[in-house]
Amino acid sequence: MKEILSSRFKRQLELIELLADNDWVPFTAASEKLAIPIKTLKSDIIELETLLAPATIESSKKYGIRLTTTINFCKTSIYQKFLKNSVEFQLIEKIFLHNFSTIVDLSNNLYISVSTIKRMVQRVNQLLQLEGFTINLKKMQLVGDPRSICNFMQYYFSEKYGIAESLLTPAQLKILDEISLELMKYAKPNRSSCELDFSTLNRLRFYTYTTINLLKFNSENHLPDIPDKNFAILEDTYICDEFYSQFKLTLSASNLNTIFSLIFSDSYVDSFTSLQKIIEIDRKAYLKYQKIDSLLREIEKRMGCQCDNFEVIFMRLYNLDSQTHGRTYILHDKNKEFLTSIKNLYGHFPMELIQSLQAIFYSNPYKEYLIYESISILFTNWPNLLDRLEDSSPTLKAGLLFNERMEYMEMLCERITYYSRGRFSCTPLRLTSLASLEKIAADYDCIITNIPEIHLDNIPVVVIPLIPDAKSFDKLMLVYEEHFDKN
Repeated sequence: MKEILSSRFKRQLELIELLADNDWVPFTAASEKLAIPIKTLKSDIIELETLLAPATIESSKKYGIRLTTTINFCKTSIYQKFLKNSVEFQLIEKIFLHNFSTIVDLSNNLYISVSTIKRMVQRVNQLLQLEGFTINLKKMQLVGDPRSICNFMQYYFSEKYGIAESLLTPAQLKILDEISLELMKYAKPNRSSCELDFSTLNRLRFYTYTTINLLKFNSENHLPDIPDKNFAILEDTYICDEFYSQFKLTLSASNLNTIFSLIFSDSYVDSFTSLQKIIEIDRKAYLKYQKIDSLLREIEKRMGCQCDNFEVIFMRLYNLDSQTHGRTYILHDKNKEFLTSIKNLYGHFPMELIQSLQAIFYSNPYKEYLIYESISILFTNWPNLLDRLEDSSPTLKAGLLFNERMEYMEMLCERITYYSRGRFSCTPLRLTSLASLEKIAADYDCIITNIPEIHLDNIPVVVIPLIPDAKSFDKLMLVYEEHFDKN
């Protein structure tokens, strides 16, 4: 949803993304890539220096610009800073949380005029309506499909705040965890509470907090005809009183049923055993079951590794589309980035896997998001897949010519092969002149050297020091990635 940002902020985010994915970027290259004058580029850099602190943007007349960060700075930090400083996203959050009951009060808080807010909302609504809801300034609410609103806002809170502790007080977290555990007990009765890992709990906290605020301030968006469930926690008067004290919402059977339905839809299946009973009477469920089963079996066969978490992965894939009601990110598409990282690390990726996932989710309007999340689910729950990709990574053939003795070059070849995990197959070159290098260079995918005077037209030349450092291997991996991207 970069389009929600102002044109200036969107341009600056694209600049910082460019720098985050590269080392040095020449001014002319950045100017052409972003389609802006160099003067505007330099002006943006000055503003970004303030926004991104303590990270800085280093400039060089020779090399261009690059992002210099501290050890605790990452891409997530970039998106958090943009979300926190975007007036448009502040507007959406304040209206959802109903911080202000009139547009005048909202205008004063955001330090912009009422007319500016109206123009902003008109533009933003054109984008939000594609997500299933819009901003209504008369009611000072988000109106539309409640599942879409909750889906959008929980991802927004997650990207902006990272962890629920940054958004909620300890007392609120404590009561939310009680509610989350109760919901999980009902959704997955065979799962013990100790299995609730930090990631799942953190996501549940954000989602539950989002549904609570939807119930508080967006009453007309409530879901009709929600099945009644019996929650034991409703009999605990202390928890009910504490819940109202923290969130100013009654923990009634109706509200808790709504919260459950917004997180776990009616089509959610609690276990593999339950699913096997469903497919006996539901053909659509049976066909979906077959596709997922065939996918996992094919991966086992192709990659040569058994899936130890078969049922866990199966159920997560099966329930994925019933729990996804829109995009799976706001600014930071972590799932797509995950796939890109796999391709970069291992040089290849079985495209048949993506095609099989497309067949499973072919009828879902959010198919693209589901495919990327499915890949993340597969690899994070099936670690052996990464091992197999590691073993099957293609090799780049490198010729090594250093201004040193042959014994040293032979040792260096072994080190580069070892530390690149076999991605480079290095051969020390026995030459008597640089002129003879041009004759044999075509036999190699790249040349690794410490001689900066070597220049070849069609073969990449990677210049590294006698003792390769971390930057040396970064260079080598860039060459590796570019080689297999082209081929």
